[in-house]
Amino acid sequence: MFVRIAVCDDDSVFLEMLVKQVSQLFQNVDSSLELEYQIDSFQDGANLLGNWDHEVYDILFLDIEMPRASGIQVADKVRMKNPYVKILFITNREDLVFHSIQYRPFRFIRKNHLEDELPEAVNGLIESLHKENKYLKVSFNGTEKNIKIIDIHYIESCKHDIYIYTFHDTFRIKSNLTKLENQLEAYGFIRTHSGYLVNSRYVFSVEKTQVVLNDGREIPLSRYRTEKVKHKLQLYGRGTEE
Repeated sequence: MFVRIAVCDDDSVFLEMLVKQVSQLFQNVDSSLELEYQIDSFQDGANLLGNWDHEVYDILFLDIEMPRASGIQVADKVRMKNPYVKILFITNREDLVFHSIQYRPFRFIRKNHLEDELPEAVNGLIESLHKENKYLKVSFNGTEKNIKIIDIHYIESCKHDIYIYTFHDTFRIKSNLTKLENQLEAYGFIRTHSGYLVNSRYVFSVEKTQVVLNDGREIPLSRYRTEKVKHKLQLYGRGTEE
């Protein structure tokens, strides 16, 4: 497996240190995984975006607060070009966590906790790369089908049927939403309502009565679940689960 990594921070000293630490962590990955990597560094978000036309990255370590093109602006453009890129925001501004959710960050790493949080983040990246090749086996129209878990946006329970919504297809199956919740919770799925299970990677925002996905679809949010949903989004952003 070959992984392309971009690191972007306007502080040259911090950038050099971050690239070095990321490189060391990837070098220490279990050799049995046969992982190769390439790291490119940028001090400017505009330069990173200019290079994106020539090099599509799998992983992006991105400083939120930068002049010219902020990390938020860069993430917005990057997501349009590559919906699967794993973005890790690097900052000391914890108040920006929810503002950045719409760009589906893989992690939110604090600069003053880099030594503690970066190793966990890299381990999480490696684990995620393998998880993305996982499939949900379902019975659809009398035949067995494997649905790639990363492609599932949300799941809806309607009467006695379960509807699974992906990028291009909708699958109707016979199952139980609680059973699916137990199966998919480890992959970042959150129960927002008694009848809905949502993939956290596609959450754009959390409103009073609904969760808005990045494609504009609105999923019902039970009032008593609101705090739990927000809490889980924070946990997934940190790479932890309860």
